[in-house]
Amino acid sequence: MMNQWVLSNNEEKNKRKTLPWMISLVIIFSFCIIPVYGELENDLSTPWPRNIQDDQQQAVIIQSPPERIVSLAPSNTEVLFALGLDDRIVGVTDYCDYPQQALEKSKIGGFSTVSIEKVIALKPDLVVSSSGNNQETIDRIKNLGIPVYFADAEDLDGIYRNFENLGFITGTSDKALKIVSSLKEREEKVREAGASLSDKPIVAHVIWYDPIYVSGKDTFQDELIQIAGGVNAFSDKQSHAIANIEEFINKNPDILMINSGSGMGGNSSEIIEYFKTEPRLSGLSAITSDNIIIVESSVADRAGPRLWDLLEKIAPKIRKE
Repeated sequence: MMNQWVLSNNEEKNKRKTLPWMISLVIIFSFCIIPVYGELENDLSTPWPRNIQDDQQQAVIIQSPPERIVSLAPSNTEVLFALGLDDRIVGVTDYCDYPQQALEKSKIGGFSTVSIEKVIALKPDLVVSSSGNNQETIDRIKNLGIPVYFADAEDLDGIYRNFENLGFITGTSDKALKIVSSLKEREEKVREAGASLSDKPIVAHVIWYDPIYVSGKDTFQDELIQIAGGVNAFSDKQSHAIANIEEFINKNPDILMINSGSGMGGNSSEIIEYFKTEPRLSGLSAITSDNIIIVESSVADRAGPRLWDLLEKIAPKIRKE
C-alpha cells in the first residue's frame, strides 16, 4: 500500500515538472505557425471539401480545387476569366464572347438551350449557372453528381460577392480579393465625384424603341447612373419596363443613354433616329441639346467586371466634364 502511495506521489511530482515544459512548447509552436496561417488564411487554411451557399441559397460542396469548369452565362464567364482560370475553363455558352479566349472554348449551347449532353462530355467538376438558364437543366446536371454554383448578381455588391465566392471555391481567393478591392476603389472615386454635383441631370437608359423599353430601379443601369451623379428618369419603374411617349415627355430627360449591339437592344442609330423624328419626342431636352451616350449592351447588361469600365466612361458625360 505504501509502495503504491510512493509511486502515485512520484507520478504527481513528475506531472508537475512536465506540465510547464509542455505549456512552453505549445506557446513556442503557436508562435511558429501564426505567420504561416496569416499568409494562407484566404484559401489554404480552409480544407477541402469546401461548402458554400450560392445565390439560390443552396449549399454547394466542392471536393477539391476544380480543374474543369463550365460556365452557363456570359457574365460568369467574364468573372471566371478575370480570376485567371483560363486553363481550367473547358466550356461556355454560344453567347460568351468576352474575353477573346472565350471564343476558343467548347460551346455547350445558349442561355436557355444548354445541351446537357455537351456539358457531360466535357467532364466538368464545377458548373457555374445563372437565372438565364432553365432550372430543369440545372437540376438535371446536379442530379448527375456535378456541383453547380448558381451565381446571379443583381447589383454591384452581388458581383463583388460572386468574385469572392467563386474565388473561394476555385482556390483563387487572393486574386478575387485584389480584384474586389480595386473595383471598390474605382467605384468610390466615381461616387465621390458624382456626390459633389449640386444639379443632378435626369438620365433615361433606353434599350429599344418599339416599344420604348427602359431601365428602371433594381438594374445595373440605374445603379451606375446614380453612382455617376445622375438621376434615373424611370426609377419609378421596376427592372426593365415599357415607357410610353407621354411618360417621356413628362420626365423630359437631360441625357439619353442608349444601348447598342447584341444583347438587350439593337442598333443605336435606329433608336436615335426614332427619337429625333418622332414629333412628340424631338423636343426633349436630351435631343435638342444632343446629350446622348451610346453604351455597348454586352457590357451594360452583364454582371461582370466591365461594368466598372462603363461607369468610368459615362460618369464624365453625366457630369458634363
